[in-house]
Amino acid sequence: MLEQLAAVARRHQTDGRPGEAEALYRQALALDGSVASLHRALGTALEDQGRVEEAAGCYRRTLVLAPDDADGWCDLGMALRRLARTEEALGAYRRATVLEPGFVEAWFNLGNALTGLGRFEEAIRAYRQALALRPGDPETWCNLGNALHERGRIAEAAAAAGMAVAIRPDHAPALVNLGNALIEQGRFREALAQFRRAAHVRPADPASFAGAGMALRQQGLTEEARASFRQAWKLCGDPGLEVKEALALPIIPESEAHIREVRERLADGVARLTGRGIRLRDPLAQVGQTCFYLAYHAADDRPLQEAVAGLYEAACPDLLQDRADPPARPDGRTHVGFVSQYWHQHTIAKLNLGLIRNLDRERFHVTLFTTPHAGDAMRDALVRAADATVELPLDLRAARDAIATRRLDVLYYADIGMSALTYFLAFARLAPLQCLAWGHPDTTGIRNLDRFLSCAAMEPDGAERHYSERLIRLPGTTLHYARPRLPARPKPRSAFGLPDDARLYVCPQSLFKIHPDFDRALVELLRRDPRGLVVLLSGRDRNLDGLLRRRLAAAGADVAARFRFLRQMPLPDFLSLVACSDVMLDPLHYSGGNTSLEAFALGTPIVTWPGAFMRGRHTHGFYRLMGLDDCVARDHAHYVDIALDLASQPDRRAHVIRRVLDRVPLLFDDTQSVRAIENEILRTQ
Repeated sequence: MLEQLAAVARRHQTDGRPGEAEALYRQALALDGSVASLHRALGTALEDQGRVEEAAGCYRRTLVLAPDDADGWCDLGMALRRLARTEEALGAYRRATVLEPGFVEAWFNLGNALTGLGRFEEAIRAYRQALALRPGDPETWCNLGNALHERGRIAEAAAAAGMAVAIRPDHAPALVNLGNALIEQGRFREALAQFRRAAHVRPADPASFAGAGMALRQQGLTEEARASFRQAWKLCGDPGLEVKEALALPIIPESEAHIREVRERLADGVARLTGRGIRLRDPLAQVGQTCFYLAYHAADDRPLQEAVAGLYEAACPDLLQDRADPPARPDGRTHVGFVSQYWHQHTIAKLNLGLIRNLDRERFHVTLFTTPHAGDAMRDALVRAADATVELPLDLRAARDAIATRRLDVLYYADIGMSALTYFLAFARLAPLQCLAWGHPDTTGIRNLDRFLSCAAMEPDGAERHYSERLIRLPGTTLHYARPRLPARPKPRSAFGLPDDARLYVCPQSLFKIHPDFDRALVELLRRDPRGLVVLLSGRDRNLDGLLRRRLAAAGADVAARFRFLRQMPLPDFLSLVACSDVMLDPLHYSGGNTSLEAFALGTPIVTWPGAFMRGRHTHGFYRLMGLDDCVARDHAHYVDIALDLASQPDRRAHVIRRVLDRVPLLFDDTQSVRAIENEILRTQ
């Protein structure tokens, strides 16, 4: 009788009638309540009806009767996870794996639970254990890829997602994960192909279209990206996708008129979304991008940045948490936290390593806030330079909690506007004093950023109106930058495919720094120097090269063939390229910073025309600090004249090189800048 009731109940459950199954299981248990398997079966029937708490009770009764039942422990773990009691679920899953080390589902579920808690390294180990037992499971490969991505192990994440797709080519989540990893690697065309495959498999999945939008945007295909974000929004109604569409700016604008058009469109889009009163539960997860390219438009960004920040404040008031709570310090030291997502081999790290290393430890305690990354020598150096290091998870709430827990006196953002994580973190009050440096030299519009620490030599008169933060003009470079050295055996021009008899005008900047207004100066320079070549560095995607080539050809078809694009290169090769050039050209409106310091270290003359905003005046500021103005232009024509004279008159060029090399030590290892930053922090606490 008991077995007959259980058999019929199982058929009901298999046929999708869990209510009928429940009734029969209860009848069977009324006959004999000591059968553990019946309690477990009743639990599954209850869970199928959404009665998870009751199901968990059944599983617990199962385990009282059969404490060594690995399946029962696994079922209990799944129920506890559904009840958001993930820590308890971990214990259940672990017990299942101890009882049955070959229990694949228990290892898989353990990995999922650990992922949910942000314990990604442990999750990776659990998934790998599951794969050792069942290597052909695409779900496990897919989830392993997610965990690896969260740990910044992007190449491994791409490989894991690729394995899932190889096993099951129509696995849409794995295709999306693979696309996301490829974006992180700068492989945007390949990423787009994966997102489009995922959209073909699941046409109603917004993640495929959102991912495609990101890949298209990185290729400079802004209108196609906007359309893809719009399609994703139509599928799910997430207002974050509307924000992504509104914030999508061209990487290579077509013209100055195009810049004005997209800025007006951005302003209108933000005003429309604000007026509608949209709500965002997690802007980092839902939007995950910034207005990065605004800074390259040669315009006052403060009104737009304040409008965007206002949109986020209204859409997600939780961003504005006040968590500042520094305790009394027995040792009297000021605790400073340095935050960036670029504490690895990156310009931001190079600009800040000396400051972090040389802050006076009698007066300051330094905490470095990093994010997951595979690691490199620069990361190691930064960690050694700090008193403490905290790795922030790539989750806004958890990252905010991690900073607040340190109870800092000062929070120092090395850059805001490049990383979505640090941008959204800056809305919260996590320390009594929150400062911003010029790693990304633009205002933020964020009310809880108190000070913008800038180089006085770079700021124009009246610059205070450009900032929502209080502008602090500091003496010196505001850096403690180690002077780079030319390789012992620098490469010749031929190593870069460049002729020895040409005059090389090198502009080794990111292509988005090349403002349309700069085009006419470059074209005029080549027209006046038949032996001249302008050397540029390729973008992260070759389509960006094509967009800029077309724009330059429109400005001067007769000289278009004399623009040379070289691939991105390591620092020793970059220094060799600069050393073998005749002149370095500073882009109009957005000046070189790190690259100018590297070129000045070699004595290379840099032609510059200071712009209206600090971000167009870095090189000019360095010249001011050195007391030099030989290469500082006053307009387009003067810029071209200086460049031509330097390239065509070896004696003048040699004179400028000697003067730069004589004065350039003032720019490096600037301890006085460190002291000035220290004093400003202590003064304004």
